[in-house]
This record gives sequence, C-alpha cells and structure tokens, in this order.
Amino acid sequence: SFYLRRCKTPVAMAFVPCLWQPLQEAALQTRRESEGSTRSLSVRGGASLGVESQHPQFRGLRSVVVSGFLLSAFSRGRERARRRRSTVCRRAIDTFLVPGPKIDVGKLAMAVAPLAAHIDISCLVFFSLGVKPEIISAVAGGSLGIHGMCPVYIVDCYGVIGWDKKEKKNVEMMEEGRGSEYGCPGGQGGEGVVVVAFRGKQHGGEDGGTHMVVKAHGKAKLEAAASGVSYGGYAKACYKLEHSGDLVPIDEFVVSSSTSSAIVSFDGDDAEEVAASAAKQLPAKANAAGYFPCFCRGYNKYMADGVEPEAFASGGLDGVPLFGMFAHGELGPSKGVPVAVASGEAPETGHDVHSSTSILALYA
Repeated sequence: SFYLRRCKTPVAMAFVPCLWQPLQEAALQTRRESEGSTRSLSVRGGASLGVESQHPQFRGLRSVVVSGFLLSAFSRGRERARRRRSTVCRRAIDTFLVPGPKIDVGKLAMAVAPLAAHIDISCLVFFSLGVKPEIISAVAGGSLGIHGMCPVYIVDCYGVIGWDKKEKKNVEMMEEGRGSEYGCPGGQGGEGVVVVAFRGKQHGGEDGGTHMVVKAHGKAKLEAAASGVSYGGYAKACYKLEHSGDLVPIDEFVVSSSTSSAIVSFDGDDAEEVAASAAKQLPAKANAAGYFPCFCRGYNKYMADGVEPEAFASGGLDGVPLFGMFAHGELGPSKGVPVAVASGEAPETGHDVHSSTSILALYA
C-alpha cells in the first residue's frame, strides 16, 4: 500500500484496482494455510524451496510488489522531469554548447529535445563550427519541429564560444588555420554547435534596447539598429529555417531584446576588468552573455584557447554561460566604458565596426 500511495500519476492510479484485489486474496489465502507451510529449505545449486514454491499466490504477491516499485520509479521520474523543465523555464536565455566530435542528427536532437517541450521560445539561434546547416535544420525542422513555433536561424561560423554543461565552463574553438591569412598562428580546429534559445516577450520582438546583429560576410553592410545598442559581427554565412521547412540563405538577422543589459567593446588584455565593470551596470547577476571576438584574438592572440572566457569568470561572471562566435569584423559601441540599457529603454549611443576587438553583451 506504501507504493500505491506514492504512485499518484494517472497511469499508476489506473492500476490500483487490479493490483489491490490480488493482494487481498493472496493475504487471505496465506492466513488460511500459514499453519501448514514449511520454512525454506536449501537445495543444491543455491536454489530454495519454501513458502513461495509451496504457495503460488506468493508469486502473485511478489509481482504486485515489483509493480509497485516500478510505478513508484515512474512517478519519481516524472517529477524529476517536471523539475528540470521548470528550471529551464526560469532562464530568459537558455544556451549551451553541443561539442564534437561527430555531431549528427541523433546527437544534436538529444541535446536540443528539452527545448521543444516549451512554447515560450521566441527565437532560436544555432552558431555552428564544422557542422553542416542541413544537419541542424533536420533537427530543428524535422525531428523536433521547432521552426513551427518561432524563428530559427543557423550561422556558419569561423569559430564558436559556448557553455559546456559537462565541463561546467565556457569553451571556445576556432576553425583550423583561421587567422593565418593575417599572419597569425591560426585556429586549432574543432567541431561544435552553440544553441541559444531566447525566451519570453522580452526577446525576439521588433522593438527593444539591445540588438544582436549577425550578417553574412560580403553580403550585407554591418550596421547598428536604428535605436538602442547593437552588437554582433560578420559570419561566414547565415540561414533561416522557414515554416515550410526550407533552409534559406539570408544576408542578416537581428534578435532584439527589451531586458536590462550592458555592452562593452575592448581591444586590450584587460578582459577581467572589463567584465567586472560591465557586471556592475546590471540590476542583478547576468543570466547569459553574448560574446563576439575577432578571430585574430582568441588563440591567435594568446596562443591558448579560453583565455578571455576564463578572465570573465574571474571578473564576476563565474557560471554565466557565453554564446557567440569569432567574427570577421565586429559591431559594437565605441570602445570605452560599458553602455547600460535599462529594461524597456533604448538609449542612443555611437557604434563602430571594429577590428581585432572583443564585444561582450551581458543580459540580466
């Protein structure tokens, strides 16, 4: 009865009548024959004969108990899943890295599937390094059908930066050899997809004070939005997954947000101080952060991957997921102090298309 009380799901309760009756019958029959039963006798080979073997009703009792265990586990599993979903919903921006190697439709679908359980996604962006856009579109459009509830954009990148859930840290990787055309050592290669789900009405609308701008290199001029603060950069190529399921190349896309934010552009070695200064402009700790460095930075500047993300963590952004890409031309405010954007406001500020610069955008 303990397990029956624990199993309160509709499936479990449907089993209660058919489980309770054999349990009662087995108990009554056992009481009648208890005086004639024998204790268990050991036999060769480790088997045993006794109450269960002489009274078949005990086999039914055992089945009932096992069923109770299984139903209880089912109930606990549903509760854990519900808690995981509610935790995800609390993040206004849910982002993570799906690392390689060998990212295929199955691997990516398993990572992205939890997002499909929610209808509050206003925009979904995939920053990809070394993974064909067709694989991503097959997941978002075919396996999960997310393209039917929000805009879905796919970016073919020179390199990506994202939050590795397993390692519990931000990881960056750059296309092998990228930057060597400018005399740099060149990226060390890698494969990964950074998934960014913008949630709620504060993201994805046409209005807003903060704008993430991504444009295909050589296809469109990198420009700021008409109002508010813009950041972003040039990628190799951009795509949109249409409601029809067609993957269409596009010149650019913009994701606007009305939440509080702080955006800063810097080209020095002071990433820790920059992060600390930007974090002070927010009313609460950052929920996530967009990060668009030039591909001449990262490994090409420091001869090591992850230098600036680690510095951000030391500057007060420990545990804050980054999302973004290495760019071939970066859009952001003029270099200097961070520009703060209050929720619902769209301040005016100057913008530049930078070179050898990192852009950091914190979202509260």
